[in-house]
Amino acid sequence: MKLRNRHNYESNENSMLPLVNIIFLLLIFFMIAGVIQKQKELYQVELGKATIDKYVEKKINTIFVDDDGSLIFNDEPIAFGDLEKTIASIKDKSELMIAADKELSAFRLNQVLLVLAKQDIKKIFIMTSKND
Repeated sequence: MKLRNRHNYESNENSMLPLVNIIFLLLIFFMIAGVIQKQKELYQVELGKATIDKYVEKKINTIFVDDDGSLIFNDEPIAFGDLEKTIASIKDKSELMIAADKELSAFRLNQVLLVLAKQDIKKIFIMTSKND
């Protein structure tokens, strides 16, 4: 009787499995990246650019907003309820500067901006500090 040699031959399919997994992961990555890029191009929003060639010091109405929400308008502390009256009483409404504390909540800053939106102010600047 003739007996077969029993050699366990490994299949070549198992060695290809990690390569197939990597290819599927790359395919999924590029499919998602393509969708994100298309969404960005779908809405034609042009972002503003800020460059300052030379800063010129000039007198401008300024509102300082502290991290707790307290307000100072042109070096005079004011209550939030009086902000609308104070802004309505100024003569030059062409420009206004807001200096908000970096810890100020977005909700509180939005409340100040909503009050200012009711006034006839042409330009509102938000003061920032330069990164070093």
